[in-house]
Amino acid sequence: MRARAFAGLLVAVVGLAGCGGTPSTTVTVTETAVAPASPDPSTPAPPESAPSASDVAPAAESEMVVVPDMVGQNYQDAQDMWRASGLVVLPGEDATGANRLPVLDSNWYVVAQTPAGGTEVPNGSSIQATVKKYTDD
Repeated sequence: MRARAFAGLLVAVVGLAGCGGTPSTTVTVTETAVAPASPDPSTPAPPESAPSASDVAPAAESEMVVVPDMVGQNYQDAQDMWRASGLVVLPGEDATGANRLPVLDSNWYVVAQTPAGGTEVPNGSSIQATVKKYTDD
């Protein structure tokens, strides 16, 4: 929102109209935008935090990326790594064939991935994991 102030808030001219003594009023209101206050130069800037994987800008779509090999890794960690690399993660497939959905991804691990780790693919390509729960045989 912009800060606004009214300059010349109210200018009224009161006069008598004709001989009857009936007052007439003219009101003029003008509005002026006021720029937001600039920061105090004596105030130190907030410290910058160290960059994390989420701060890294993804590569341009025309660039190629190397698919991280996440077989044997926690499914949640794998998804985070793939997304940070510029890949689009498709829903995981249950390795047992029971068609279970990995609702809490950190309870699952990657047993296979397509495309395979080390493959070079265009940025924005899809990746799909085959996953198992840690409690499966």
